[in-house]
Amino acid sequence: MVLNYNFMSLLESDEIKINILKTLEKSSQELSLNGLRKRIGAVNYNSVKRNCEFLETMKFINIEQKLIEGRKYNFIKITAKGKKALGDMKDVSTKLK
Repeated sequence: MVLNYNFMSLLESDEIKINILKTLEKSSQELSLNGLRKRIGAVNYNSVKRNCEFLETMKFINIEQKLIEGRKYNFIKITAKGKKALGDMKDVSTKLK
């Protein structure tokens, strides 16, 4: 499925990654993976998790596991590199039509 995003078409997974970065940038604190999923409006937890793992590989976000009442939770925050990448996306122009 291809979604239209301003100047070009993006894959749905690309749009999810951008929404993850935007949501984390707006948040004043780290978010749990499930809380992030709810804020971006994604239905599939595993899809959000895979996209977060990709963004972590690119060093755009940090994922930290915390033990709360005997259960592991993933908490996510945006890095300086992620903020820069998001800012760079706003300034991109393309010659593709």
